[in-house]
Amino acid sequence: MPEKNYQSPEEELPVTEHIEELRQRLFKSFIAIIVGFLVAWPFKERILLFLEEPLPDRLKGKLIFLSPPEAFFTALKISFFAGILIALPFVLYQLWKFIEPGLYEHEKKFILPFMFFSLLFFFSGASFAYFVILPFGLKFLLGFMGDLLTPQITVGSYVSFVIQMILAFGFVFLLPVVVWLLSKLGIINYTMLEKNRKFAVLAIFVIAALLTPPDAFSQIMMALPLLALYELSIWVSKIAGREEEEITY
Repeated sequence: MPEKNYQSPEEELPVTEHIEELRQRLFKSFIAIIVGFLVAWPFKERILLFLEEPLPDRLKGKLIFLSPPEAFFTALKISFFAGILIALPFVLYQLWKFIEPGLYEHEKKFILPFMFFSLLFFFSGASFAYFVILPFGLKFLLGFMGDLLTPQITVGSYVSFVIQMILAFGFVFLLPVVVWLLSKLGIINYTMLEKNRKFAVLAIFVIAALLTPPDAFSQIMMALPLLALYELSIWVSKIAGREEEEITY
């Protein structure tokens, strides 16, 4: 079997330099989000109308606010949410640049597919939440008691609910991408994922409970896609492991 001929990772840096680099990467990411916030602020009304689309027709444009600052803080929340989405490619790049010095030379080539598929899966998850989960979930939740109750939803609570669902689904859809990267780096493999499936199922329901609003419906609607993503991740890990073996040996 031929010996590996990979260039070693860069010489290990002191912990203080790692902390300083992390601080700089986080600061740059924060600045990018602030820039995205400023770009999104003039469009806050349009973004709010976009976020209202999953509501049943009878409730669109009828959100209320109960305190004087609620509308203003909701506008800040909307713009900050949009800023995160705008800055996401740059934030992912900063994350990669932070871990890059610890990788072998052949592992650094994963940056482009990692960033591409991270964005693809994140926005796929966000779109799944917006176009599938939210319309179905809101119709079910708001019509659960029929005509006995009349929903009066505050703009702050509604926007928080929608943003939380979109971001949560976006990030959990990154699972196959993370598994692919870890499999490429030799940290995990598909056998490990298969053996720990029962623990993963438990972890999935715990994660769904933490990331979604405190109602069983939202948690189940997140847990089911996560279970499917975990099975997909096993397959992705198997393929990534085989490709890495072909390159390595």
